Amino acid sequence: MLITFGMNVFAAIDSKYSEGYEFKKTESCKEDESYALSPYKSGTYVFISNGKVYQTRIDTADVDLEPKECPDFAKITPTGLVAYDAKRNRLYYTDRYKEYRKDYLYESKPDANGVWQPGVRMRIRGTVKQRGKKNFVESAGWTFEDDVIGNFYNPAMSPDGNRVYFSSTMDGSKGGRDIFYVEIENEAERVWSYPVNDSLLNSIMDEDWVSFDGDSTIYLSSARKGLVSIYSSQTTPTGWSEPKRMDKPYESSAYDYNLQICQGRPVQVSTRGGKRQLYLHRQIPAEPEPEPTYEEKKRQFYWVFFLFDFDKDILDSRFDAELDSLCKQMRQFPDAKFEISGYTDSRGSDEYNDKLSQRRADTIRDMLIKKGFSPDVLVSIGYGERRLQVPNAQTEEEHAQNRRVEVRIIMEDNK
Repeated sequence: MLITFGMNVFAAIDSKYSEGYEFKKTESCKEDESYALSPYKSGTYVFISNGKVYQTRIDTADVDLEPKECPDFAKITPTGLVAYDAKRNRLYYTDRYKEYRKDYLYESKPDANGVWQPGVRMRIRGTVKQRGKKNFVESAGWTFEDDVIGNFYNPAMSPDGNRVYFSSTMDGSKGGRDIFYVEIENEAERVWSYPVNDSLLNSIMDEDWVSFDGDSTIYLSSARKGLVSIYSSQTTPTGWSEPKRMDKPYESSAYDYNLQICQGRPVQVSTRGGKRQLYLHRQIPAEPEPEPTYEEKKRQFYWVFFLFDFDKDILDSRFDAELDSLCKQMRQFPDAKFEISGYTDSRGSDEYNDKLSQRRADTIRDMLIKKGFSPDVLVSIGYGERRLQVPNAQTEEEHAQNRRVEVRIIMEDNK
């Protein structure tokens, strides 16, 4: 199937994908082989899977593909990348030429409904040469009486719409497949220029699967280091720079290629899961925090809420439910002793506040004893106006936060 993505074409890789993200196989197409991811019309992308044509949209969130059949490709079945020409509303693709049993580039026009029609072989200057006085401008593929050199693969449109890049084993290759490009020379007769080997991108090994990141970066696959991996190259005053292999997660021990940037989000094809499949950048789930030990839970036990009225040591009945919640939590630690700490606000003398805070702590201690707790595990201490929650309190609401009782577990190392 061939699927489209709702994305901005030629967008840079978002810096947020540098850390905390990994490539994950798309879930909705995980049973199907999926490859040949290509920019398409209206900021979408297309790819091929199992010979069918599908559409989908995706954004920068961790949303999976939602494939649906694409009517635009009802009459043609590309075998690799497609190059959508927005300037001319044309589509360039590779198909098998049965007479020569080789792959050639074809040019398709849409009908009134936008359905791509079966294409004609692209007229590329110099690509059919025959002995004698035959036409020098013909369809793609060198033709000699004793041999036919064809095999053109994976066309890609440059961002400015002026060039069609492709890979080929034609004469002039450094070795294996090389990256070539052609430019339109005659719009009326649809004649393309003589193929140019973009030698700065090529090596003695295979290069293929071109894509672009604006006008500044080109991506391609190369086997120059033994494994087929994704490489990137930047523009320089003299052409493209020497391609550099991209680091993990873009490369693996599998066949990694066909990188596209979709709204800043990298999407690529890889066989790292055993078959050709699209991989999306997904956020790595955070490691779950380990469950605290019993001793850690005891150390973390801390309860603050019993707020008293001014100059009072009697707890308001509105805190009854909270007292029950405290009891429930305390019973989870049957071997623990608890400190009940009373506090006052900053008004009043130190001596008076110390006594008032002690009475408040004793009030809570007595209530817990009535709830069934042993007096031996409950220690009440009054801290007066020390350890204020709201220093320099001005309003009554701020003073109220200081008139409190706290409950914590007494640990052996801080008696």
